[in-house]
Amino acid sequence: MRIFLTGVTGYIGSVIAEKLQAAGHTVVGLARNHKTATRLEQRQIEPFLGDLQNPEGLALAAQQADGVIHTAFIHDFDDWAGAVAADIQVIEAFTQALAGSGKPFIATSDTSVLGDTGTAIADENTPIAQGFLLAERAKAEQAVLTAAQQHIRSAVLRLPLYIYGRGGGTSYVPMRLEEAQALGVVHYVTSGNHQVSAVPVDDVAQLYVQTLEQASAGSIFHAATESGISERAIAEAIGRVANTPTEAIDFDAAVAKWGRGIATFFSINNQVSAQKAMQQLGWQPQAEMTLLEDIASTVVKDTPDALSTD
Repeated sequence: MRIFLTGVTGYIGSVIAEKLQAAGHTVVGLARNHKTATRLEQRQIEPFLGDLQNPEGLALAAQQADGVIHTAFIHDFDDWAGAVAADIQVIEAFTQALAGSGKPFIATSDTSVLGDTGTAIADENTPIAQGFLLAERAKAEQAVLTAAQQHIRSAVLRLPLYIYGRGGGTSYVPMRLEEAQALGVVHYVTSGNHQVSAVPVDDVAQLYVQTLEQASAGSIFHAATESGISERAIAEAIGRVANTPTEAIDFDAAVAKWGRGIATFFSINNQVSAQKAMQQLGWQPQAEMTLLEDIASTVVKDTPDALSTD
């Protein structure tokens, strides 16, 4: 298939592009400028010039493709509702472009929409958290699921708080490592005993491909290979790499330090099961290291932004 992929230059999207190509698909990637387009061409990815701020322009790429994978998101934690609203506009543009086609449309969310899961391992039937800041993204999920009513094979992948591997990671670990180097300490919130899930980037990228190829319309899948990782253990692992101590701070101090959105991420239990993806899609994760082992193997260096809005 010819697949239009947003976020193709990002940490996750770049690996998805590799997996799509390995599976025999042609990748068309969203590029914000000609410099990015040239880089994509060097990777045998066909560039499509555009950006998320002009979603109507993305409709043409969707119409010309056999399917869409949407991973790009404007991670504005100071205006999370605004970031979600912008994402919904993109989803609506894709929906209009794909309506009646039966083509696959795979969009991205995250497991924080479930809020604090406590000691439970949540599955796809767990209710959305009510009145929870980060649950706002469930509105974008619903827009994707509603698209299934227009003869689009739409599905949502919810990603856990930590994605790792290939010497990188979503921004939270690199950000805290840089902070540790600059401040000489790694902070965690309150007791740090709240536990989260994680998944390697290669495994989650493979799940995108299998969801594209196999998922039924209106599906939601979680991506996770391990749970029970405490935020304090993550902070301590980062501290060992940076050779710095760890220190607890309260939630108000965390908000002052990181902003309310990220502080909330770092202060909740958020554990999920991916059994549904394994059973329905035949997803077989090949994780070679745990999140903590991956952090321990980190080579301290300047780390570029891990998240892309391409």
